[in-house]
Amino acid sequence: MKKIAAFFFSLMMGLQLNAQKINPVKWTFEAVKKADKQYDITFTANVDAPWHIYSQFVKKGPVPTSVQIKKNPLVQIKGGVKEIGKIEKKFDKNFGAEIAYFSNKVQFVQSVTLKVASKTKLTGEIEYMVCNDERCLPPTKVPFEVTIQ
Repeated sequence: MKKIAAFFFSLMMGLQLNAQKINPVKWTFEAVKKADKQYDITFTANVDAPWHIYSQFVKKGPVPTSVQIKKNPLVQIKGGVKEIGKIEKKFDKNFGAEIAYFSNKVQFVQSVTLKVASKTKLTGEIEYMVCNDERCLPPTKVPFEVTIQ
């Protein structure tokens, strides 16, 4: 009976290890003060090798990275989200298009202005997709919350 119990325990542990989700991207979020009531909200993606994350400006193929910020009456969004990192471009035969992506690290930066000098939070989510030379993972959504003060 002990052998059967040990077998099932080992089987369950093996299944649990195989069921772990692959997560090659680690996100950090911060607000950097640039001037009085002006901030850059920085979304940093650290991407494990050999994975890569796609630009916001991919038109065909994989899901482009997108930043969705929930409305906050105390915050005015200034312009679009900028990408800071070493962009790589290549024709991907799987998607039949030239694809722009980042390896290792990329920052997505959104400039904002506080309407009044006050502490507040920005919330929302980032949607992104990662691939390596062998496979792609399904698009992922990551919620964020950044304090501005």
